[in-house]
Amino acid sequence: MPRSMRHILASSAMLLTAPAALADVTAEDVWNDWQSYITAFGYQVSGQESRTGNSLVIYDMVLNSGQAAGDATGEITMDRVVFSEQSDGSVSIELPAVMPFVMTTPNDAGGQTTIRMNYTQSGLDILASGTPTDMVYAYAADKLTLESTGFEIDNRALAPQDNKILVVFTDLSGTTDVTLDSRRQYDQKLDVESVSYDVAMADPNSEGRLTMKGQTQGLEFAGVSTLPLRVVQATDIDAMLAAGFTVEGEFRYGPNAMEFLATNPQGPLSGSFIADGGSIGVTMGAGGLTYDVTQDATSVEMTSAQLPFPLTFDVARSTFKLATPVRKSDTAENFALGFTLDGFAMSDMLWGLFDPSSQLPRDPATIAVDLAGKARLLFDMLNPDLAATGMTGADATPAEIEVLDINKLQITVAGAELTGQGGFTFDNSGDGAPEPNGAVDLTLVGGNGLLDKLVAIGLLPEQQAMGARMMLGLLAVPGEAPDTLNSKIEINEQGHVSANGQRIQ
Repeated sequence: MPRSMRHILASSAMLLTAPAALADVTAEDVWNDWQSYITAFGYQVSGQESRTGNSLVIYDMVLNSGQAAGDATGEITMDRVVFSEQSDGSVSIELPAVMPFVMTTPNDAGGQTTIRMNYTQSGLDILASGTPTDMVYAYAADKLTLESTGFEIDNRALAPQDNKILVVFTDLSGTTDVTLDSRRQYDQKLDVESVSYDVAMADPNSEGRLTMKGQTQGLEFAGVSTLPLRVVQATDIDAMLAAGFTVEGEFRYGPNAMEFLATNPQGPLSGSFIADGGSIGVTMGAGGLTYDVTQDATSVEMTSAQLPFPLTFDVARSTFKLATPVRKSDTAENFALGFTLDGFAMSDMLWGLFDPSSQLPRDPATIAVDLAGKARLLFDMLNPDLAATGMTGADATPAEIEVLDINKLQITVAGAELTGQGGFTFDNSGDGAPEPNGAVDLTLVGGNGLLDKLVAIGLLPEQQAMGARMMLGLLAVPGEAPDTLNSKIEINEQGHVSANGQRIQ
């Protein structure tokens, strides 16, 4: 993730979650604990205090990330923040309607890029109740907006019409249950009626331009996170994990759409994206990182100067799953990787490019892979000094795989289907490449029929099709059903490779 985006997200999260850790019986306790929370993550906070009746007012509050060399810096200013003690023992927090934000990041040319933005809120109500160690934080707002007010590169202002960021959250509400002992734990729920965005970027040194607009309906979040009381720097995720940072949460969203336009010397490229909804689940801790992403009923259309007609396709359902260790270990840990592209259907216009006579079945295609196993990570994946460790070099070995299980392999397209499953273990004791030992079972249905059709429409020369059939004859045996081939590929401890019991290497 780009450093600039990390600072935007971190600053937004701070505004929403910091007050959640501050519920107490007095306004001073709330303000003092707020300062402790912010400074614990390497940020700085300042302001002028003034007590009036049951309210503590902080004037000219400034939150900034410091001046870390070579990294992005950010600063949020609030002219007036009010902590008011209520008759029921709760504390309400009033934030300014507009909160300016300035972020500076190093750029590739050795200079600095500066982005100025405003956080704007309308109808925001914040109420914290309970005690410092057990409280409930509730909030609601008619609208929250993040809008850029200017872009600069090395103090040179960029055209505002070509460079902008606008993100609007409408009709949102949420709660955070906070407990405090040796760590801070947040149990959060958030509901947003809609999120819209309008982004434009331009390269000042070329003709490159990019605009994106979109909207998502029915955004929901539920999750639990555990934060250490004090870490060196919030951007050092590896240090946070070592100190006990964990997060487990899921975003769910409803219908969403996006359109974009990119221009360059080769011509314009435009497209649109529409989907019914989906979810994004994330779990992270010292024990590992997992992603679980789904997207339903997706339609994509793209138009390019290099294409004579629009490129359109639909996907009934797509998924992506990843589970991986994140810290260096002397023992192998579980990992998993899987993805599914189910119900992939192209437009007839695109089919007609290579199959004008419709000889190939145009049923929706499916690609699915499900892998799991055990691996030993040889570096701390989230260490911010990763580049300095040399683990990104061409000869670097980031991990050693000890076990790989192929739980599912499926490719269904144009009337043919390849399926398989199996598993291998790996010996990493030698100086060379890991030595596998195991087997995979494969089944191909409709393969010969697909070859015949590819030859008939001229996509595959007869000679190449004959070579493919000879290869299949060496590696596979006929199954019981028509046009079915089965193959068992094995690798033994001596490195010998066999197909259906016959050694081929």
